[in-house]
Amino acid sequence: MTTISTHPPPAPTTKARLLDIMRTRGTVSRVELVGAAGLTPGTITNVIRELLDDGLVQEAGQARSTGGQPRRLLRLRAQAHYAVGVQMDRCTSSVVLADFTGRLVAQKTLQGSGSHAPGEMLEILASRIHHLLEAEKVPFESVLGISLVTHGPQNRVDGTLLAPRPTLQWYGFPLVSTLSRLTGLPVILENDATAAAMGEQWLGDVSAESFGVIYMASGLGGGAVVNREVYRGGGSNTVELGHITLDVSGPPCECGNRGCVENLCGTAAVVARAVRDLPLRRRLGLKDNPAETLNDFNRISSAAVEGDLAARHLLEDAARGLGQAAVTLVNLFDLSTVVLAGPAFSTAGTLLRDHISATVNAAAFNRELQPISVVLSSHGSLAAAIGGSLQVLRTASDAKERRTAPPSFLTRRTPPQFASLKP
Repeated sequence: MTTISTHPPPAPTTKARLLDIMRTRGTVSRVELVGAAGLTPGTITNVIRELLDDGLVQEAGQARSTGGQPRRLLRLRAQAHYAVGVQMDRCTSSVVLADFTGRLVAQKTLQGSGSHAPGEMLEILASRIHHLLEAEKVPFESVLGISLVTHGPQNRVDGTLLAPRPTLQWYGFPLVSTLSRLTGLPVILENDATAAAMGEQWLGDVSAESFGVIYMASGLGGGAVVNREVYRGGGSNTVELGHITLDVSGPPCECGNRGCVENLCGTAAVVARAVRDLPLRRRLGLKDNPAETLNDFNRISSAAVEGDLAARHLLEDAARGLGQAAVTLVNLFDLSTVVLAGPAFSTAGTLLRDHISATVNAAAFNRELQPISVVLSSHGSLAAAIGGSLQVLRTASDAKERRTAPPSFLTRRTPPQFASLKP
């Protein structure tokens, strides 16, 4: 059975490095791989031969001749393997299927975890994954695994969450082992902001070797890529921008601090302020339900974009606080680029981006050296799920370790335990 490490990923092997280069560049020659990987021609030749034999790489014609013998081109074989990324949030969840090149093949958006017990939610996710593979006619044995992307804090080794969110039942629940049992696939746990950073690094439009990510869904987190490596620190709970204190006299946060960015500027904080404005609440039809936080935030965002001054002032105030968090991110890692990712930026992303940019460019320590570029994610609300699928592609063990058969429920059209669930 193909395995995926649940520990922080080790340094990439030579094969993995070459696959990464081809995944980002598309079509490439062996000579280009020598320069990009810093390896000898002999090493490149031997490793490419193995990758061709494994069916992971294929010949892709010849480059245009510049006077000598035309170079033979290589590319990944898209159908060699697939990976599933699942972003699970209190308010909304997404399931994506990516091929071996990292290209998005299919996606499904569904309800969030806020209204479900852990076991029930994982059964729903397993059902959606099954239906997605079936609809795309993807052989089970070609799927390397699943990345389950959630908020933190996490214990990636045990595959559990270390916070009672969305309810106390979720604290310590064996998410990874349960989803693996339900699907018959290897599962890893990943932080949502870290996954979003990974997605931008490998498939996004960000060319900087170092950049930061602000990820906002029902919660708020951060990620960083430093010198082309995703920063992980000692585990998976790094760059927690949501829990930087903005106001030491501010409201208490569940993390133990006061006046944190998340409980002053996050989606729930913006919705709470809007709900207290009774005319605005009635005008926008806000639900004031934790499971509806993102929907309420999007109603506020739509109103702000359409010219509602009260809604606009709420977003502008939140954006200034997010800008202060971005200043800390830029100062800590000496960055020149910050990416805004997650479903909260899907409606009023441009408005939020402009105010965050103004704040960070007025206060970042390195602003005199170069302007700080604040950009919206090229993947929008799917950034974390896509990044999760890429992590599966990058960390799966040798492709020669293959399953002999799928779990029994995947050999039937509809798993019996999911027969009552609508896809």
